[in-house]
Amino acid sequence: MDITLGRQRIPAPAAALAAGRLCPEYRDVVDRTVELLMATKSRLRSAVPGVAVADAGAATEAITKNLWNEWRAAWVDAAACLAEIAATPEHLRLAKDYTETHLTCELMGAPLWRQAYTKPLGYPGDYRVMDYMYQREPEGDTRFGQVAHDLAVHIGQFVVKRKELVRHAIAEAVAQHGGPGPCVVASLGSGPSREVTEFLAHDPLAARPTRFFLIDQDGDALCFAGRKLAEAVRDGPSNGAARIEMRHLSVLRLLREIEPVELLPPANLIYSAGLLDYFSDRTCRILTKRLYEALRPGGHLLLGNMKAGTDMLWPLELIADWSLRYRSAESILAWTEGLEGAEISLRTEATGYDYLLSVRKA
Repeated sequence: MDITLGRQRIPAPAAALAAGRLCPEYRDVVDRTVELLMATKSRLRSAVPGVAVADAGAATEAITKNLWNEWRAAWVDAAACLAEIAATPEHLRLAKDYTETHLTCELMGAPLWRQAYTKPLGYPGDYRVMDYMYQREPEGDTRFGQVAHDLAVHIGQFVVKRKELVRHAIAEAVAQHGGPGPCVVASLGSGPSREVTEFLAHDPLAARPTRFFLIDQDGDALCFAGRKLAEAVRDGPSNGAARIEMRHLSVLRLLREIEPVELLPPANLIYSAGLLDYFSDRTCRILTKRLYEALRPGGHLLLGNMKAGTDMLWPLELIADWSLRYRSAESILAWTEGLEGAEISLRTEATGYDYLLSVRKA
């Protein structure tokens, strides 16, 4: 039997917001979602004796599917409320406090939610969070922990779809490179570098000479990526053709102290999939210009940023305390003003949550 809880799809009333109170419609969404999680825990305990990790088969699959369907309905209601709430920082703070106090705490048994919210490495979208989304493996000490972890993985599929587009861009750059020397590919805010690992492990183009420059402020992320990349080079089709260089460096140093030309030779492809979401438009404009200047003629710059106007604010900002800058197409395209000889386009990845700005040098 499915769990179906009462729903109210009513936007947040202006009267409650004007009075400085959290609107009851949003509280209802949060409370209903907490009820859903508690009911899911109860059903899982009935399906699996105790709470130990076990294979619950079809019963658990049905419970997981019901959780997602009911969660998605609550997500829609929350987005309707947040359309007004998010317009005022004080109202957003009230909603966020209520959400974290009542809902977030129920999800801390799920490794992905816990990693993003507690930020043990100092920031929410760290390499472990990204790797959880890429792996899609069962994680958690209880069956509910695993189910809630899988829920977070499902929400974060924009990360996976974005990675696939970046991997395609790597293959394209390598395939089109016809000049002397290796193809040069650089990743800024490289994280776990899953797209590079997959390219080196599976793509026949990996047999062509390529130099990868992985730049990240997190030394642990670079070490993690290095281990995975070493396995891919050893077992994949590269046959020693790939050279990988790590740069332990913050983007602020790149902006203030170091020019890209000091870090890498002229590049065929430079990309940053999830870093610019954390910076101001001014910083993004400066960085776009510097990275564009570091391209070879015909080179490709690929920059990702979360799209404004979607419903992703609720799970990321309010539940997981994962603060990002959501931008319009116009604000992202403004980063490219003044770039000479640039061929510019903008697209989203398959889920529609993330923009990818493409800048090609003539």
